[in-house]
Amino acid sequence: MLLSEIITKDSIIMELKHTDKDGVIKELVKHLHSLGLINDVDEFVKKIKEREDIESTGIGEGIALPHARGDVKKISVILGISKTGIDFKSIDGKPVHLVFLVAAPLDVKKEYLQVIAKIAKMLKTKNYKNELINAKNIDDVLNIIYSFDEKFPKEMEVKTKKGRSVFKEENK
Repeated sequence: MLLSEIITKDSIIMELKHTDKDGVIKELVKHLHSLGLINDVDEFVKKIKEREDIESTGIGEGIALPHARGDVKKISVILGISKTGIDFKSIDGKPVHLVFLVAAPLDVKKEYLQVIAKIAKMLKTKNYKNELINAKNIDDVLNIIYSFDEKFPKEMEVKTKKGRSVFKEENK
């Protein structure tokens, strides 16, 4: 699955309105709802917050990857960008500029983890993170994602080792 198949023009918010973690999560989940991908905003916000209570998905370096599975119509990603930064209680304590909300149906585990792995790979590769933060418009964001998909079209293999997910590119 390519990121450009999941992150579309409709699933990108170029400037998040909120500057706090809870506000941003609710803003992204409401956007998911506005696209008809979930029925119950409050229930999905609760699922995301339950995951955040385990450990912040503010993974550092200006990135957050809140994610959950639940009553979702299909695997989805909402990308929110904040030029000013969000206090997301990240592990490095720094403001977050890119928030990728990943949502999936309960019965979709492998693809859900693959999407998270591909997003993580994109943000660790080349200058994709800075390019996304500095994108001027949605078309720029989409072009950056297309560029990543062209360079890394393979699926990410997901294996569980001692209760943790390990990601690597499949050699197909």
